[in-house]
Amino acid sequence: MPNLVPDPTRCPLLLEPELVARPWGGRRLAHLAPVGGASVGPIGEAWLAGPDSRVVGSAPAGARTAGARTAGARLADLAAEHGEAFVGRIPFARYGARVPLLAKLLDAAEPLSLQVHPDDGYALREEAHTGHLGKTEAWYVLEAAPGASVLWGWEREVEVREVRDAIDAGRLEQLLRRLPVQAGDVIVNQAGVVHAVGAGIMLYELQQASDLTYRLYDYDRRDEHGRARDLHLDKGLAVARLTPEATPEPPRPLGQGRVRLARTEAFTLERWAVGCEDAPREQVWQVAPDSLEVWTVLEGAVRLTSTAGRWELRAHDTLLVPANAGTLRWQGHALLVQGRA
Repeated sequence: MPNLVPDPTRCPLLLEPELVARPWGGRRLAHLAPVGGASVGPIGEAWLAGPDSRVVGSAPAGARTAGARTAGARLADLAAEHGEAFVGRIPFARYGARVPLLAKLLDAAEPLSLQVHPDDGYALREEAHTGHLGKTEAWYVLEAAPGASVLWGWEREVEVREVRDAIDAGRLEQLLRRLPVQAGDVIVNQAGVVHAVGAGIMLYELQQASDLTYRLYDYDRRDEHGRARDLHLDKGLAVARLTPEATPEPPRPLGQGRVRLARTEAFTLERWAVGCEDAPREQVWQVAPDSLEVWTVLEGAVRLTSTAGRWELRAHDTLLVPANAGTLRWQGHALLVQGRA
């Protein structure tokens, strides 16, 4: 069993990223691999924070903690043990003692499959055995090659038969809306929106803690054994919205270096500047008991001080901040993202 802190509901927790091989992945996330770790092939995703994330038991390069900490504890176990004090009032009322968010980095060297996710109601009725929630997600584009784009919703209202015919003919893309993207853009995929990340994009994703993905089309890609990946047409079309989506809302400046990137029923995502972009070199934030928070450093270096200790953080370091963590003080020169349920 991990050696737990005396009160992990009050201590920001530095997390170990988990690299996930995907057939469409690239090499821009390879630097997050543990020293001496085995190669996992094309790396599509780095899971930064979620139920299965583990707390760093010893300080990695570029990060130093003071005060008590865990040694390998899994976030889902901490949530189950400490309940509302750990996850916060709002997610506890909705989901119980479980970590409600998952944060990732995605590196798409090739296009992702055309896919759709269910909402909480469908997940509870049809996928209860998986333990997953529904899945609404937000993409914050960090890098985009010239001409990069995403597929997002339909160009016009469609019917299920028409979609099935397009899948059979290999022309599903033609029915979908293509959005050119560049660094700084934000796309929100509500449950039920058919979507796909295009090639040449790296992004930060905040989503509900769920891995329920229904693939509608995958370019006939094959794995190392020559097998095509499974499609999920019946379930995907059962949950897909068949009408076009409204134009995505642009990010909203909140002042003092804060920008709201996305707000959904499931979470809020903000970008914070510290010591750059005319933001103060010190940012102070009071964590509310409403929700735990996920913080990731996107660029630069920053010091975090709380009542539990001090952390020197660099790009892509990620913290889970429990709902009772109190006051956070950020100092340095960095860009961060903050997600809360």
